[in-house]
Amino acid sequence: MIRSLLCCFLFSLCSLVSLGAKQKNVLFFFIDDLRPELGCYGREGIQSPHIDALATEGVLFEKAYCQQAICAPSRISMLSGQYPDSTGIDDLWTPLRKLLPDAMSMPRYFKERGFVTASFGKVYHHQRDDKKYWTEHLDRPGVKYASKEVQESMERRKKEALKNGATALEASSASKGPAVEMAEVDDDLYQDGAVAVQAIESLRKNKDRPFFMCVGFAKPHLPFAAPKRYWNLYEREQFSVPARKLPVGSPELAFTRWNELRSYQGVNKEGPLSDELTRELKHGYAACVSYADAQVGRVMAELDRLGLRENTIVVLWGDHGYKLGDHGLWCKHTNLELDTRVPFIVSAPGFLKGKRSKSLVEMVDVFPTLAKLTGGKVPESCDGKSLEPVLKSPAEKFRSFALSRYPRGSTIGYSMRTERWRYTEWIKASSKEIVYRELFDHAETQLAPRNLADDPERSELIAKLSKQLDSAGRVKRSKVKGKK
Repeated sequence: MIRSLLCCFLFSLCSLVSLGAKQKNVLFFFIDDLRPELGCYGREGIQSPHIDALATEGVLFEKAYCQQAICAPSRISMLSGQYPDSTGIDDLWTPLRKLLPDAMSMPRYFKERGFVTASFGKVYHHQRDDKKYWTEHLDRPGVKYASKEVQESMERRKKEALKNGATALEASSASKGPAVEMAEVDDDLYQDGAVAVQAIESLRKNKDRPFFMCVGFAKPHLPFAAPKRYWNLYEREQFSVPARKLPVGSPELAFTRWNELRSYQGVNKEGPLSDELTRELKHGYAACVSYADAQVGRVMAELDRLGLRENTIVVLWGDHGYKLGDHGLWCKHTNLELDTRVPFIVSAPGFLKGKRSKSLVEMVDVFPTLAKLTGGKVPESCDGKSLEPVLKSPAEKFRSFALSRYPRGSTIGYSMRTERWRYTEWIKASSKEIVYRELFDHAETQLAPRNLADDPERSELIAKLSKQLDSAGRVKRSKVKGKK
């Protein structure tokens, strides 16, 4: 009898140990062009209930920054755990494997550790990047526009442009559709709804195996096209028109002409947008945020239904910020606070829930964090460090500054965000000459109105920040040094 009870006890103990040692999964949401203006970030009027719910189940980072405010370099930097200076990739046209065929990336890392690695939707900017390291890798489903007339018009214009000698890139730009679309359709017609279906099917198939799953939602990236019910969540009048004032004293190369938006039909090619169009675009952006949020909710509901939530690390991030008429500018492509600050939430079993952190963090920290949380070693190639201390204690001071960069030809803008300041140096890669400086005070606002770099009272501060930033040293170490 005693022997039988002892055997039962030992069996139960072994089962508990086995359960506790079960390999953690990773579910990683990528959301394109998402500003950290959601309900959970204190933005009234934006309806994002599912992302808000996720924030109550983990740690929300209030001061998270991407390393470059453009899709491809930002995603490659995060997925490799390396700064753009280390990868050498700072444009939209270079896949990771084209320049770094042997790089250690998260897909490679988790596949080599025996995980199912799955990619759905927009993960890398380049659809086929890292293809051999994905166990599951499906083409992006769905459509960009519900209107068949728009689709046919775009195809006609693309064929005509190619016939007239345009490159594939030029033809794609010349055949853009309207900037907005509101259609009476189901979620699954558009890309993000169809991507959610792919992810749900994969969860069902792989529920008994450790997985590293990346689910990339394209919205709220242009075009602002979403089912009508998400537009109906908002009233046009609730969207204000921002002041069209650039920061006083900043150099011209710090900004862009936002040609990305101007390439869409219905958007004027020169000059500021009308108030009416500004409100329509902001309405469309908000509708797309709510549409993407709904898809996050669908995937999370399936994770819960399958009983996987308590053993799955869930991460949500935006690849960079976005301007919606702020400063009279649109889109990204700068070192401004609005473009470099991103939404970032980590919900990990065994760590804190419903907490917020003001610690400065970078997206190169994601790879080391997931390596450690899943019981692995951090690859030597990673430039970042694990966020475990902050997940345990959100008040932990993690970094003294967060680094971003943006190149303009052979001049590179290195930008650092401290708790209060954003300091930027524009430096020539060939001569290491600093040609412009910017200093913004973000103590109370993301929209700092004035560049304070020429303020004599800030000279000591600038000297201190310049030493920390070390832009000349970064250019010297950069793989894109002297690039034209």
